Amino acid sequence: MTDGFQGFEIVRRGYDRAQVDAYLTRLAAGTASEAPPPFDIVRRGYDRAQVDARVAQLLDEGTGR
Repeated sequence: MTDGFQGFEIVRRGYDRAQVDAYLTRLAAGTASEAPPPFDIVRRGYDRAQVDARVAQLLDEGTGR
């Protein structure tokens, strides 16, 4: 199941959706620190592997690696 504006799957236990959305918004605006915060694990959260991969991709793109 895909949900949320980020397009991540919602899983039984995953990253807190509000925390991920807020971090990715700050990252896109250039106001987030390079390292993502430790997201809380909650019921009906975003798939952790998908979030980790997307964050890594955005950080790589942002630093020109």
